[in-house]
Amino acid sequence: MSANKEKWLLRITKILSEYRDQNNSGMPILVEGKRDKKLLLDLGFNGPIESINRGWSLEKHVAYLLEKYDFQNKNLPLFSILMDWDRTGNILQKKLIQILTSMDKKGDELLRLELIRTLNGRTKTVEGIRFILEDLLELMPITS
Repeated sequence: MSANKEKWLLRITKILSEYRDQNNSGMPILVEGKRDKKLLLDLGFNGPIESINRGWSLEKHVAYLLEKYDFQNKNLPLFSILMDWDRTGNILQKKLIQILTSMDKKGDELLRLELIRTLNGRTKTVEGIRFILEDLLELMPITS
């Protein structure tokens, strides 16, 4: 593995590891679909992962999630929102943040922003990260 490749892989590993720990401690992650959820599960995320692609309106889905999860600390983000960074994903991400903001709630976008920055056009989807799955698993082994 080249030094350049290793450097960006280590950055991705660091942010994914941080969010895996948060997710495994109970922070839900919102993704677009089943394949995105499958990728996170393959990376050892075993906390709540919610797919928004259920045929519901985004408003209805957010209301459902707010009822499903008991959020005690109102100053912390409720969810990590990880939509793809293609045109559709950008629209969904923006809309979800608007819905949460209108309800005086917070959504965490840092994981998505760091992946966009670090992947630098190598993929535009969450499921597209699968092309480096083996490398990531070597750098961030799954512990049970």
